Amino acid sequence: MAKKLVIVESPSKAKTIEKILGKGYEVEASYGHVIDLPKTKIGVDIENKFEPHYQVIKGKGDILKKLKDKAKKADAVYLASDKDREGEAIAWHISNYIKVPAKTKRIEFNEITKSAINNAIKHPRNIDENLVNAQQARRILDRIVGYKISPLLWKIINKNASAGRVQSVALKLICDLEDEIREFIPQKYWEVTAITDKGIELGIYEIAGKKVDRIFDEKVMKKLKKDLAKKNLEVFKIKVTKKTQRPPLVFKTSTLQQLASSYLGFATSKTMRVAQQLYEGLSINGENVGLITYMRTDSTRISNESMADAGKYIEKNFGKEYVGKYMPAKAKGNVQDAHEGIRPTDINLSPDSIKDSLSAEQYKLYKLIWERFLVSQFSAMKYDQMQINAKNGDYVFRGTINKVTFDGYYKVFKDEDEIKTADFPEIKEGDELVVKELNIKDGMTKPPARFSESSLVKKLEAEGIGRPSTYASIIETLKTRNYAELVDKRFIPTVLGYEVKSELEKHFEKIMNIKFTANMEEELDEIENGSIKWEELMANFYKGLEVDLTKFEKEIQDLQDRRIEADIMCANGTEAMILKTGRFGKYLICESNPDEKVSLKGIQIPKEELEAGKIIVKDKVAEKESEKKGVPTDHFTKDGARIFVKKGRYGEYLESEDYENDEIRMPLPYKIKQEIKKGTAKMQDGMYIIHEELEKMLAEDQRIIEEAGLCEKCGRPFEIKIGRFGRFLACTGYPDCKNIKKIPKK
Repeated sequence: MAKKLVIVESPSKAKTIEKILGKGYEVEASYGHVIDLPKTKIGVDIENKFEPHYQVIKGKGDILKKLKDKAKKADAVYLASDKDREGEAIAWHISNYIKVPAKTKRIEFNEITKSAINNAIKHPRNIDENLVNAQQARRILDRIVGYKISPLLWKIINKNASAGRVQSVALKLICDLEDEIREFIPQKYWEVTAITDKGIELGIYEIAGKKVDRIFDEKVMKKLKKDLAKKNLEVFKIKVTKKTQRPPLVFKTSTLQQLASSYLGFATSKTMRVAQQLYEGLSINGENVGLITYMRTDSTRISNESMADAGKYIEKNFGKEYVGKYMPAKAKGNVQDAHEGIRPTDINLSPDSIKDSLSAEQYKLYKLIWERFLVSQFSAMKYDQMQINAKNGDYVFRGTINKVTFDGYYKVFKDEDEIKTADFPEIKEGDELVVKELNIKDGMTKPPARFSESSLVKKLEAEGIGRPSTYASIIETLKTRNYAELVDKRFIPTVLGYEVKSELEKHFEKIMNIKFTANMEEELDEIENGSIKWEELMANFYKGLEVDLTKFEKEIQDLQDRRIEADIMCANGTEAMILKTGRFGKYLICESNPDEKVSLKGIQIPKEELEAGKIIVKDKVAEKESEKKGVPTDHFTKDGARIFVKKGRYGEYLESEDYENDEIRMPLPYKIKQEIKKGTAKMQDGMYIIHEELEKMLAEDQRIIEEAGLCEKCGRPFEIKIGRFGRFLACTGYPDCKNIKKIPKK
């Protein structure tokens, strides 16, 4: 008996949906994309209206053949790939391949629940060509940028250099912020508050008619102290206003990524991976259940049904007065607002009730999503705000006190922007406040903070760069290509990142223009809405790009033809080394002896020097070699080799200068590590003084090893090793014995 065939993207989703639909349906997975542009060539016929040359992805041939065979035998075929542009394109490719248009339909759903799946089956539709064209245009745009520009960067930087329509703008944001930080000049300032006898604290608000929150002029500060010495303040205005604080909205993709990064320490890629698992379905009490709605969305809108369910839950557990009226953010017009925000599929499946069915990371993310949705459905917090204005001469002080009149969502949730509350004091206009103390704090202005994954996502969204589904891949590209490093969870651009950004900004101004990139996203939305043709967008884009490509190619050829000498001499002492660019970047070579080379990896060379034909790199090379060796310490090994502080991927560590022979590598004592981080570590003659702290640590390590005893598996002693996640005990019998265990806490 023929069945109806449903084709989804992932096998876990297929398993969940097949259980929901039951007999009469067969659910198969395409395992994501099955057809795409080729990997080894551009795959776009630019001369023929940008016609794409698609091909079956390697390893997906058997999957497609299986789907085609099953589609021919089925009564009906439902294409149920994800509800976004990418999913629409996957459905389109599969439809074109299986070639049974008369019985092929597209279905979509926002959550994997019985009602949502059955409703989708009842309301199938045709494939949306506009959606497909918008995704096709994005794919071809990105392909042209990557395949046309990247090979040119290889010639002047190295094979790791690449261009991306969106990733390059993200890199520019990181580099521009770093420039701002480097150019920042700190200023000293003073903050002044008056502590009064009634427990009221008022901050300086106005001096001689000018508003001020910080004082930057020391003369003004000294005058204030003198003028207000042993003087009181007169209350001249009290204003009480009623305020309302609405609960936060449900998550959309960007805010989920931001909060998962800030609260849970999840990378954006991890957040999307775990969210995908929650969406596709997990086994709960023996039944596969999709736990959250679709996680790629720009919307904060939610269904009336889910609002009603949340209202019942809140009324039952907290009281009717806590049920709020939800107001989503206004849509910006892009199609992904057709989705709902990210919410649990069933509010009654509380995180703790299903904790045993989830992994630790699944539980954490589900809890974050579930709690955010619950809070969003609460009523607003209401409070009265008293504003107190007091003065003495030219100095006006102001303060506010908030008093809660109805706790609303504060009953279950308070975020970092929590409104501090207290009872109102007994005070009226004309009262005199005795100043018990002028609290004066000095400080220095700080440069803007570097981007974290969370704040970079926020910035990309604010600038209109990319879309929710692209943020995770953008950030992963920046990290994997070594354009930026995460240090203390903040992005710092590498020398390679700066080089790539600099070359692209100089030669491809439009691509590196934030507004141009944001406008391109809007034009992709217009293709989706049917307002413009995708071929027109491509033609307009490539017209300007072609001019820039031709100009850049000529400049590269001129640079390669130019002889550029360095201020480093060959070993013969008679000729200067020459600059070359190879697969791994720039290097110096001696013309008379090609085996004599010096790598310039990680060293920036000013363009003025390149253009002048003479580069000054001797000191920079020496500095790089010194960095590679590390900073010496006052500690030696038993064989007399000095110990150096080196910096690796996971922070500072200690290593012997004779590591190739003695293989001595140790963690840096925690106290010294913190001192180095703060810049307060003791140094003498360019060396870190760590001997005493290291001896303490080694003694403690010996105690730990002795208490650990012998390996339970092979009877050999343990030793302390350091790995990606910190220190651990490992059997000395490795690799024959791979027994490891945690270091017990004190």
